[in-house]
Formats: sequence, structure tokens, C-alpha cells
Amino acid sequence: MLAVELADLISDIPSYRLVGFVENQDPERCELKIEGLPVHWIESIGNLARDHYAVCGISTTHRVRFIEQIASYGMRFATLIHPTTRVSSRTPVGEGSIIGAGVQVGACSQIGRHVFINRGALIGHHTKIFDYVTIQPGANIAGACEIGEGTYIAMGAIVIERKKIGAHSVIGAGSMVTKDIPDHVQVVGFPARIVKRNITGR
Repeated sequence: MLAVELADLISDIPSYRLVGFVENQDPERCELKIEGLPVHWIESIGNLARDHYAVCGISTTHRVRFIEQIASYGMRFATLIHPTTRVSSRTPVGEGSIIGAGVQVGACSQIGRHVFINRGALIGHHTKIFDYVTIQPGANIAGACEIGEGTYIAMGAIVIERKKIGAHSVIGAGSMVTKDIPDHVQVVGFPARIVKRNITGR
């Protein structure tokens, strides 16, 4: 469960303290606890918005829907960067983004809002990561690349330098991207090839 992994990440960041989880699909799940902490039904979080922050603990191409739902209740978003991560001081990181343990982000890149970069991923210099992107463990994105909004890059994928990946696309685990990838497609392989079109991102 990704929420438990994020709970562990938060425990390593002194400036934040995890106080609970939010459920938006099944109210009965709120009867349980996770890691000994309460699970709040989403419609009840408005009273927490004044003095709490949220992050999106969901790893799918549809993360934006959940983020917008939380934001509609007035909740602000934390930006989490694990202390073992190295993000260049010349690389801004947007609100709500989560950068896991052991990630390396090069100089003069840009990390958008609500980007999730999982443990051990590598991001090269002068690379632009748009909002709502997910980059899974061990992915390696070279310098001067562009990753479009809402795209999902699976575990161990490689993107060589100066490549542009469109919005709301999926890069399969272990794939190597050697040419530009359009919007709304799924690619797999070494080198990566398109296997599915019309991928939706919302």
C-alpha cells in the first residue's frame, strides 16, 4: 500500500507529522485504522483544511482527479522531499510534489505540481517534468528531456537525452525511450514502441 510507504517517508521529515489518512471511495474503510492512525471520509476534511496539509498517496495516471477533489475542500498541499534525496538548488519543485528516498535531480530542471518521483529515480539536468507526473523506482530520465502532464513512467524505464514525452502517456517498466513519444499512448520495449493509443488521463 503506497499510503504506508508515504507514511514511512513522512516519518523521516522532521518538519511534518502524519496525523491520518483520507478515503474517497468506500466510507466503510474509515472504520479501520492505518498505522494506528484514523482514516477520514473525504467529505469530513473541510474542518481540517485550516491547519493541516495533504499529499496524494495514489500512484496512477488519474491522480489529478483525487488531487482536485481534495483541493475542492480548501486543503493545502505539502511538498515532501526525503532527506536522502539530492535536488539541485537550481531546480524548483512545485506544490504537492513527493520526492522519495535516494532520488537525484540535476541542475536547472523543473519539477511541476503534484509530481511523484519514487525512490531511487534519476532526473538529468535541464529536464522539465510537468504537473501530475508519476516516476517510479529506478527510472532514469536523461538531460534536456520533457515529460508531459499526467504521464506515468514505470519502474526501471530509461529516457535518453533530449526526448519529449507527451501528456497522459504510459512508459512501461524497463522500457527505453529513444525517440519522442506523443500524447495519450502506452509504450513498452527496448526500444519502446507504441502498443496502445487513446490513454485517458482523467
